[in-house]
Amino acid sequence: MIRRGVVALAVAGVVALAVAGVVALAVAGCGSSSPTVARLVAQASRICTRALDQGARIAPPAVPAQTGAFLRRGITTLTGELADLRALQVPHAQAGTYGAAVDSLTQALLILTARVHALDRGADPVPTVKSLQRQLAQVEARGDAAWRTLGVPACVTR
Repeated sequence: MIRRGVVALAVAGVVALAVAGVVALAVAGCGSSSPTVARLVAQASRICTRALDQGARIAPPAVPAQTGAFLRRGITTLTGELADLRALQVPHAQAGTYGAAVDSLTQALLILTARVHALDRGADPVPTVKSLQRQLAQVEARGDAAWRTLGVPACVTR
């Protein structure tokens, strides 16, 4: 009888230790590796601020013939920004809005690339840029709404 009690106590102790170990692992796992909104906002802000700084250093074209080269440099900056933003861990609750924000940048990249190809084929730079501005305004408005919802003003277009 005493032996059964000792065995039961030993089993209960092992179970308690196992449960405590699982709880400890779960708590540790939920700590630094899980995405948080604050971390997402801080990281996205740094990425967008860096891209904005890089973009500000791109000299605008002095003549219309330089428009393609100007846009290519912008595409390079946007491509890097997109890659960095796509690499971030996003909390589940913000995934839809974040996806919409990043998708707007992807659309902008596609529009820019198409306009550069048009310029490469001989399109007139002035109407090409006007068309580009109209198309980007619509895409940027959707993206800006998503970035504002996420609380990342650094990623809102100016």
